[in-house]
Amino acid sequence: MTATETTKTNVFDGFNPESKIWIYSSNQLLSDADTENINQQLAIFTKQWSSHNNALKAAGAVLFNRFIVLSVDDSIENPGGCSIDKSIHFIQDIETRYKLNLFDRLTIYYVSEDEMKSFHFSDLQNKIASEEISDHTLIMDTTITQLGALQSEFVKEAGQSWLAKFIK
Repeated sequence: MTATETTKTNVFDGFNPESKIWIYSSNQLLSDADTENINQQLAIFTKQWSSHNNALKAAGAVLFNRFIVLSVDDSIENPGGCSIDKSIHFIQDIETRYKLNLFDRLTIYYVSEDEMKSFHFSDLQNKIASEEISDHTLIMDTTITQLGALQSEFVKEAGQSWLAKFIK
């Protein structure tokens, strides 16, 4: 896995690069079959997803068999609170069905020896001290909130991410 690997999927073709995204990280690697099933469920959900009876231009995809991404082109229609609640319930359903934890925002995903690994934020200083995490370690930046950034900056060096302030 390299920084140049693409995170672009064709389900987001035609979306405004400033489209809103939500990234849900799985605590475990999904099988190819589970990834395919979840992608199908995302397609069904986003096709019928609406806000105040207005259809949303929305799509979703599983990236790297670990990250579920939902996107709404809010230049066309903004998702309201109720529609965002629907998406959260949808993700909770996936979480239950596949026995995953998708709402842990304190896990950091990184690449070591071409393999994706993870650790809890509370272990960050130990990872830096042991030099397992450095400026050049590739991480998955799950804090991204716009589609264009997902497609160009999801996999980046830690020194170019929010982790930079902890590494220096």
